[in-house]
Amino acid sequence: MPAGRDGIRITGHVTTMDKSMLGGHCELELTDVRVDPQDVLGAVDEGFHYAQVRLGPARLTHVMRWLGAAQRAHESAVAYVSERSAFGGPLARHGMVELMIADNELDLAATRSLLLTACRVLDAGGSGREETSLAKVFGAEAVHRVADRAVQMCGGAGVSADLPIARIAREIRPFRIYDGPSEVHRMSLARRAVRRYGRRTPGTSG
Repeated sequence: MPAGRDGIRITGHVTTMDKSMLGGHCELELTDVRVDPQDVLGAVDEGFHYAQVRLGPARLTHVMRWLGAAQRAHESAVAYVSERSAFGGPLARHGMVELMIADNELDLAATRSLLLTACRVLDAGGSGREETSLAKVFGAEAVHRVADRAVQMCGGAGVSADLPIARIAREIRPFRIYDGPSEVHRMSLARRAVRRYGRRTPGTSG
């Protein structure tokens, strides 16, 4: 539908903590807007179905994007602590920093594994609803942890513009909300698990 159609008005831009989405986020006001037949994409009344079809692949592209960003934050932090000395040696050799580095490696590897599993299901023609939810929820929270640890490892430099880490951490955080909040995905995952493993009430049939 043409953006200049009567009844469509942009009432404002929503300022959010992330800045990577081209054009940002807008508030629209729709007043007596008519959608003409030539403006309909696909079949009438199938819009929700089309939206659901694209959700799985879209979630995975987000996992890919922010997994790459988290990897960069991690690499930047490891490079920094390898060169920065404190308490008689490189920060990277101190136990607490080593723990954060190792936990980042674990989160990155696990996210990558879930992502590849979901991609294989979609490539094989499956719906991948459960696999994409698993990758999205775990990935969104894992890359957030990775970026947060990267900030912590670098201290003052981690929250400054001297390194890319602070910007990456700010961009990654909304992913736990975009394309379905983690809580909604958890609800769906739990319900699928109950259907799969739950015991039937004694005396019921079917």
